[in-house]
Amino acid sequence: CIRDSYTTTQLVWVFSLTHSAAAISGVLIAQYAPVFLLGPVAGVFVDRWNRRSTMIVSDLIRAVATLVPFMVPEALRLPTIYTSVFLLSTFSRFFMPARSGVLQVIVPEERQPQAASITQATFALSFIIGPAIASPLYFAVGPLVASLINAASFLVSAVCLRLIRAPKEALHPYSVAKPEERQGGIRPVIHELLVGFRFVGTTRVLLMVTCLALIAMLGAGALNALDIIFVTRNLHASASLYGPLTAVGGLGALIGAIGAGFVARKIAPKHILTGSVFILGVGIIIYSFQTLIIMAMIINFLICIPQGGIDVGFGPLLLNATPQAMMGRVQSVIETAMFGTSLISVGLAGYFGQFIPVPIIFAIGGSLIALSGIFGWFTLPKPEKVSQVQAL
Repeated sequence: CIRDSYTTTQLVWVFSLTHSAAAISGVLIAQYAPVFLLGPVAGVFVDRWNRRSTMIVSDLIRAVATLVPFMVPEALRLPTIYTSVFLLSTFSRFFMPARSGVLQVIVPEERQPQAASITQATFALSFIIGPAIASPLYFAVGPLVASLINAASFLVSAVCLRLIRAPKEALHPYSVAKPEERQGGIRPVIHELLVGFRFVGTTRVLLMVTCLALIAMLGAGALNALDIIFVTRNLHASASLYGPLTAVGGLGALIGAIGAGFVARKIAPKHILTGSVFILGVGIIIYSFQTLIIMAMIINFLICIPQGGIDVGFGPLLLNATPQAMMGRVQSVIETAMFGTSLISVGLAGYFGQFIPVPIIFAIGGSLIALSGIFGWFTLPKPEKVSQVQAL
């Protein structure tokens, strides 16, 4: 979906307004903060609400939020960009676990790796189309047109979701729960939230995947925060090429996702996930030493091929280890841990990026990502036990 170019537009916009690493980090902090602050609570309500309706409402609100920066005077533009990104990320916290909950029911277990491959391929395609047009559109006609396209894509998504036909238990499992399990008030919400945390903490597959993700995101957040700085200062290229650079990575991820869908028939999700993460980390270290935009594009394409396999490995591990009624909470807990760590990484990158060379920060980030792949390889359960819910 082209809507995923929105953050690219905002990064280029903020960079054009401020030329500040700290200001760019502010966009990413606004993107990650709702995950850390609202994620687990959102998961509780996703498990209670109709999941299709949740996705549709989230898309409609995000369509409006995309245009918020154009509704205020110029002097308030920067804070409203942050507000817009914050709102989009907030309602994405409801959309993503709701989508996973529906997929878990309508896709048979043996087809889940292929479903994850299709999902990741679609996501990668958005990174080819979205960023490729976001930067050129911004520099050609300004941010308004790019934002209007993003808003329109959210509306198209809402229409497509309205056409979904699925069993009632897939769209609204809470409605078919036993009456004694359907309680209102704050106390049941807190109880269900704690149950989600406890389940992740006592299920070996989920706990080890979460630890892997924490190590990786500690490195990845810095890369997201400083990549546009790297393009202009180290690759000696125009900021307008940041979008095409991201799009080239999306092409690599698309090829990787499709390829991982085929190899998933013979290789366990554990090995797809951890191997992909390790190769990605090593590739980022190589990327950090580049000084020419053309070489950076080639390397970015190559290192994003294994990135396409990450969700193909992660998705089945998550779905097979999680009861249907807890999908919203479990995914939200894991996302909160991941993006909370990434939020810390973004903040540190914005600070240290003012006086430490960006390539050094990138090399450290790549090393952490590679280390997380090694960690997961040795700590995740054996392939034949991956689909079981295991307690420590």
